[in-house]
Amino acid sequence: MSGKRLSREERRERILAAAARVFAASGYDAAGMREVATAAGISTPVLYDHFRSKAALYAGLLESEVDSLLAGWAELPPSGTAEELLRGRVAAIFAWMETNERGWRMIFAETPSDEAVAEVHRRGQARATGQLTEVFARVPGLALTADLPRDRANEALAEAAKSALNAIATWWWSNRDIPREQVVALTADLLWRGLGNLIQEDA
Repeated sequence: MSGKRLSREERRERILAAAARVFAASGYDAAGMREVATAAGISTPVLYDHFRSKAALYAGLLESEVDSLLAGWAELPPSGTAEELLRGRVAAIFAWMETNERGWRMIFAETPSDEAVAEVHRRGQARATGQLTEVFARVPGLALTADLPRDRANEALAEAAKSALNAIATWWWSNRDIPREQVVALTADLLWRGLGNLIQEDA
């Protein structure tokens, strides 16, 4: 093992990597700070010097996973039709889950009761709604019967779509025998059937 002294940021990254393994193996409630410190090869006081509590440690890890999911989604190239746009975003979300089981579990399959962690969950959900709202804003004119400004309608539709995505992502966690392609098709069909009927052909 190298005797090189780690910078504070390097040690923080090592702690987060160790915490990710511990939380993945034990879940939030069962994991302990001493267990994380041991996995990171540091003392428990050093761990608390970086993260004041288990909730703060988990929240930092969760925030990094949300960043990863949303950053990859935002970098997708624009699509041709509204349906291609929606299906492309849905496919990207589930592809990220399949290659990032830790983030999938933390964001969609586990809901720790600690308020600090719940707040990070809420912020992540709000960011997801914001990105979905931008997707709906790029859809052509909608034949809505509700007398709402388009920006408010986009936000409401984004919130509904996010809820559907969250529900299916949680369901898929317990139904791994279903191939990703089929989950994507199911989700896109659910979201598109309603939206597609609202799009004005001459918009």
